Amino acid sequence: MPPASPLARLAKKVEESGRNAEHRPAKDFDGIALRLLNDVRAGVTLRNRQLKDAAWCLWTTTPALADTKDVMNGVLSQLVSADSARPFRTLASSFMTSYSNEMPGRLDAAATLAKLSNKWGGPWGELHKKFRLFDLDVGPRLLADAVIEQDKPAPDILKEAGLGAMNAQSGYAKAVTAALLDRLATSRAHDHLTRLDRIKRYAMTEGGRPIYNDLLPNLIEALLRPFSQEKIEKAIRDAFLKVVLMLLGDPRLKPGNWAFVPAPLRELVQRWLTEQSLRQFLDIVDRIADDSMWSYRRAFWEGVYNKGLIDEAWVAFGPDGTRLARSVFGSNAEFARLEAEGRQVEAGHAVLLLRIGDGVVADWSHNGKCNIWSDASERSAPKLFRRSYGSDEIRIHKGAGNFETSTKLSQMHMASQTYSWQSKVAERLYAMTGVRLQQRDYRYR
Repeated sequence: MPPASPLARLAKKVEESGRNAEHRPAKDFDGIALRLLNDVRAGVTLRNRQLKDAAWCLWTTTPALADTKDVMNGVLSQLVSADSARPFRTLASSFMTSYSNEMPGRLDAAATLAKLSNKWGGPWGELHKKFRLFDLDVGPRLLADAVIEQDKPAPDILKEAGLGAMNAQSGYAKAVTAALLDRLATSRAHDHLTRLDRIKRYAMTEGGRPIYNDLLPNLIEALLRPFSQEKIEKAIRDAFLKVVLMLLGDPRLKPGNWAFVPAPLRELVQRWLTEQSLRQFLDIVDRIADDSMWSYRRAFWEGVYNKGLIDEAWVAFGPDGTRLARSVFGSNAEFARLEAEGRQVEAGHAVLLLRIGDGVVADWSHNGKCNIWSDASERSAPKLFRRSYGSDEIRIHKGAGNFETSTKLSQMHMASQTYSWQSKVAERLYAMTGVRLQQRDYRYR
């Protein structure tokens, strides 16, 4: 049998020191708190048993002794002078069980516990020595380091160390989780999927929600901050997007949910979503389009994206594309429905909507046309990120052939092998952006 870990040995010592020190006994502590409040105010010296009761009455009773500063100071002063370690152990248990950043007297109680842990030693003393548990600026960070090193959630590590009174909802475990997320947010490690796994296991429920709702900003930072300007594989981006969108929704559809997220991180997600929407269209149409020239169209739009011209992207699918997109990209993937209006929409039809420069592009799959409005503010130009589109509102010219004015272009996808339509669309994009696409940028290889 392998030797017990240091934490396991420490847990055994805590058990041997007496479990009653870790759990509040069943008493009328509200009544006890009222009597102790009067005794401390009257200057009565409390016996050890009363000091243990006073420790349980600091934060969770009515009245709570810590709400009255002179009473709190009186209790702590008598705890320091006690001739037994038992009141100290009870104070430690009460403090860790009740811990929150808002608890009154938090810093004074922590300072007292740090002093007494040096005086009395024992399991709590060892815990403070190992993790500086009662140094509230350092303790949560050291425990966060232990979480990463041992690959276990903070409550599990604390339980192994004998803190059976603490659970995942403890305020101290929350402080450790905040420190952990902050540590992961500044990590320079490139194993992003391991980081994602740790975030999900340490800070999220099995249902994909934060364990602590008010740590949602820390959670988003830990998910996104390490990416910075690094180029990330599509599969990794999609894995992180799935979690982020589950937490906050799509920023294109629910911008209010993202108000607290720093602008650089919002912009990062917007870029990822733009690429994902483009990929949704290209990958799904790859599967449903009966078009021998489709490879040329895919090469063209990938070239436009790689040139940095696409600011935003959105997709509208007919019934076939909708079913396939849900299957391929999951139930959280966002896109619009394409609905018949004026003429029949085939089940496999899809439309790629792009914001490029000051204009909007609506490129239809199959035998549909590429429609370009040079001015997105024009009344007839479609708006991105709607939930559904009628077929007529995302096309310029319904008749046969091409249609062109100074502000609109409706171009058939003809003669792809000679790059005829591509050069025509590229010229219109140049007029809109000032960036010229060369044929090598979109040549099919």
